[in-house]
Amino acid sequence: INIPFVLKDKKLEHLFLKESAENGLLNLKGHFTVGGMRASIYNAMPEEGVTQLIQFMSEFESKYG
Repeated sequence: INIPFVLKDKKLEHLFLKESAENGLLNLKGHFTVGGMRASIYNAMPEEGVTQLIQFMSEFESKYG
């Protein structure tokens, strides 16, 4: 399953991708024609990975609004 999402401020997308990669969260860039972000969560994705993404997103929001 793919979960597409966008940031309120598109200017933060590059920073979001950079910081997420630094935290081991890879390939979150959305489709090139649609933009935004995309989290791919398939059967092989452990629940801990989803939890890590949620935690990162929460911290990113706290820092950058």
